[in-house]
Amino acid sequence: MKLRQLEAFYAVVRNGTTAAAAHELGVSQPNVSNLVRHMEDQIGIELFARRGGRLIPTVEAERIYQDLEPVFSLLKGVEQRISDLRELNAGSLRVVATPSMASSIVGHALKRFLERWPNIRVTLDIRRMENLIDKIQTRQAEVGVALSFEEHPSMHTEPIHEGRFVAVLPKGHPLAAETVVTPPLLNGHAIISMERGTPLGLKVARAFKASEVDYKCSVETRYGYTACCMAGMGIGVALVDEFIARATEFAHLEKRPFEPVVPVVAYLVHSRETPLSRIAQNFSEILQEEIRQGS
Repeated sequence: MKLRQLEAFYAVVRNGTTAAAAHELGVSQPNVSNLVRHMEDQIGIELFARRGGRLIPTVEAERIYQDLEPVFSLLKGVEQRISDLRELNAGSLRVVATPSMASSIVGHALKRFLERWPNIRVTLDIRRMENLIDKIQTRQAEVGVALSFEEHPSMHTEPIHEGRFVAVLPKGHPLAAETVVTPPLLNGHAIISMERGTPLGLKVARAFKASEVDYKCSVETRYGYTACCMAGMGIGVALVDEFIARATEFAHLEKRPFEPVVPVVAYLVHSRETPLSRIAQNFSEILQEEIRQGS
């Protein structure tokens, strides 16, 4: 017995006529009649009594119909799920990001993403670099966004924007009058920067060395977010990547380019073994649009 025969039988019982069943299935009325007749011949049971243009299901047909109800309900659910996935009305997006990225461009990108696809369930995990890789490898996250990512054999990395370090200053700070902040200008001012043992901290230290200025930090921290918070408290000038400086909560602070240029690259990261889902691809596009608009 073919599935198409069962579909025709099920539709006729639901609608009462072959014409209505044909309309529901999107086929011709003779096609439905033939399918039902062939089903009756095949199983050797009369399924309908013909009365006044309507088809009345027999007791046997009613029992078959009851058995088919959960099957077709399940199929309808599968069709709806496929439609939802195609239209991005269902599904999930699992993102992992380093702190600087999560607090800035990833947050803004997710806002735009959810405005367009509000039914997608989003999980955002904030991790340091080594933990970010583990999250993707164990499939707890599909896509990662990281700053200054180092190559990894199991990860596909795509540079999505090259930024730079900036100086973040509280309102009214003397250096706010400058168009560019340099190591000589910072002489005599409290500096908040990245820990020297981190890749970004080493880059800042080299910039001071190239300018032949002693690198004297009042505060060293691992996270740019913390440095910006301290700048907002008036503790000093924060030297951080431009991405964290874009975070909404730091909109009231002054930002100036820092020179010599300390480059920082934002990367999109995902597993080499698994291609990105359509949902993750769309998020990636919005993320890159967000970066371009903010640069």
